[in-house]
Amino acid sequence: MYINCLLLFGLFRFTITNLTSAPADQDRLTKSEQDWRSWAIGRLWEERAKFGHTPLIKYPVKGLPFLRLYIKNETATPTRSLKHRFAWALAMWSVVDGLVTQDSKTYESSSGNTAASEAYMYSAIGVPFYAVVSHDLEQAKIDNIQGNHGQIIKTDNSLRGQLAKETAANTSGFYVNQHGNAEKAEEFTESGDYKYESGNVFHEALAQLRDDSSVTKKDVDYFVHGAGTGGTITSVGRYIDRYNLPTKVVMADTEFSVYYDYVLNNSFKNESGMKLWKEPGVPGVGYGFEVEPVIFGDTTSLVASIIDEVVKLPDIATAAGFREFNSRGLHGGPSSALNMLGALKIALKNKNSPKPISIVTLLNDPADFYLNNYFNDTWIEEMFKDRGGMKALNCWRWEIASTLDRGTDFLANGMQNCKPN
Repeated sequence: MYINCLLLFGLFRFTITNLTSAPADQDRLTKSEQDWRSWAIGRLWEERAKFGHTPLIKYPVKGLPFLRLYIKNETATPTRSLKHRFAWALAMWSVVDGLVTQDSKTYESSSGNTAASEAYMYSAIGVPFYAVVSHDLEQAKIDNIQGNHGQIIKTDNSLRGQLAKETAANTSGFYVNQHGNAEKAEEFTESGDYKYESGNVFHEALAQLRDDSSVTKKDVDYFVHGAGTGGTITSVGRYIDRYNLPTKVVMADTEFSVYYDYVLNNSFKNESGMKLWKEPGVPGVGYGFEVEPVIFGDTTSLVASIIDEVVKLPDIATAAGFREFNSRGLHGGPSSALNMLGALKIALKNKNSPKPISIVTLLNDPADFYLNNYFNDTWIEEMFKDRGGMKALNCWRWEIASTLDRGTDFLANGMQNCKPN
């Protein structure tokens, strides 16, 4: 049974859903803290072995025959998103560093996917987990959090981080802080089966390309990915730089995110981007809706120096891409569509290259998390009314399809042809 109540906490009003936590391993409760720590680390390594290497999809693009596009399918993890491996790293880091013990409670600010994955990981070691999410979070994502034994705290989207931090402090809990601590957690490594030892997602892609006899070009020219916490793209960029690999890192940013200016102009370190932000954005990607500025190690883990290029794309184009890619069998969410559009834009930039261009990107989470919004015409019409609604979305979708089939420039043509009346 769920017990819903309103709590007054500082200046914030929020809703907490009280759920039964996952049953703890009764045997470990009698052990010393050191024994518990050893047990917990062992359990987390069991989880790491369980999800192994996610599939690498070869995605042919008829209109761009020179493009070798590879997509890591992160929806194949137990919690169905890229954040599963990320949550594993956060949980491992927090236990190894003694920040989480057998008596801890953990808290996180999340747009949904990270919270579900952290709930899974912390429940695996018997530690209660609370997710601070926005009032309008998709029900599918709430179900995913609760299905993995997480408890829900709701507040305004812009206040999630502050509330998670203060709730943890006032309950002697641990604020996991995916945004500030990703750069620490993502540096955890494993002994891999490749000459470069690392557990990050790009390492896996290189190993899979190496072992695929049908792939003649083993080097990757570009890694394209959006940034939410900045942890994944930073870990990949550090990996590439550490081993001096011939791969450029491209960040795909959303229309009203300030990350673009943060990377290119060193901006928004002392001011919030709220005045520029416009809903709905792209779930899990971009920065700007928060009341806090972009502060490395606190509100973000994005290291600007590892990024070689930034591509900013219209949010309605991402929404259109979401529908078009799903119609072609690539069942990813909006952030996956943003990755794909970023990859297409980089490919078009290299259209006259005499050699094939190889790009690796990620399928971040599944499309069915977004049945009530991005697949909903009424929602699109309302949220993108000032940008042309469904008429503009269909126009962008046609331009994206034209790029996939005929190699045209979807961004240049869309900006010209898909303007609202």
